[in-house]
Amino acid sequence: MKKSIITSLLALSLVLVPSCANLGSLSQVNSNEIGSVAQVISGTVVSARTVRADASSTDKNLGTGIGAAVGAGAGSLLGGGSGRIVSTVGFGVLGAMAGRGVAKYANQSDAQELVIQADGSRAQYRVTQPVYKEIGLIPVGAHGTLQYGGAGSKFIPDGM
Repeated sequence: MKKSIITSLLALSLVLVPSCANLGSLSQVNSNEIGSVAQVISGTVVSARTVRADASSTDKNLGTGIGAAVGAGAGSLLGGGSGRIVSTVGFGVLGAMAGRGVAKYANQSDAQELVIQADGSRAQYRVTQPVYKEIGLIPVGAHGTLQYGGAGSKFIPDGM
C-alpha cells in the first residue's frame, strides 16, 4: 500500500513540475498583448548572442510546492509517533528543494539578445527574446522590424 502511494505521488510530480519550456511562437500571443500598442522601427541586427532564459518564478514556486507535498506525503508514511512528524517535515523540505531544482532546470529555454541599429539613425536598441521556432537564431546582418512597447518587444526579420 505504501509503495503504491509513493509511486502515485512521484508520478504526479513528474507530470506537474515540468511545464514545458516555452520556446515562443510568432503565431501565439499572451493575453496581456491584446490591445497593447507598440512602436515599429526598421533596422539591422549588429550584434547577436544566444543566452539561457531562466524558469519563471511561477514555475519555480510550483515545483517547490509540489515537491514539498510529495516529499511530505512520502515522509508521512514512514515511522510512527514523533518519528513520523520528523520524517514528514524532513522529506517535505527535501522534496521542496528537489522540486524547485527540477522546475528551474526543466523550464529553461534558449533566448537571443540582439542589438538593432535603426535605419537612417545612430540609435541602437537591445532586445532579448525567445528563439522563435518559426525563425530560429537570427544572424548578424539580418534586416527587419523591431516592435517595442506595450506588452513587450521582439525583432522580426523581413519576410516573416
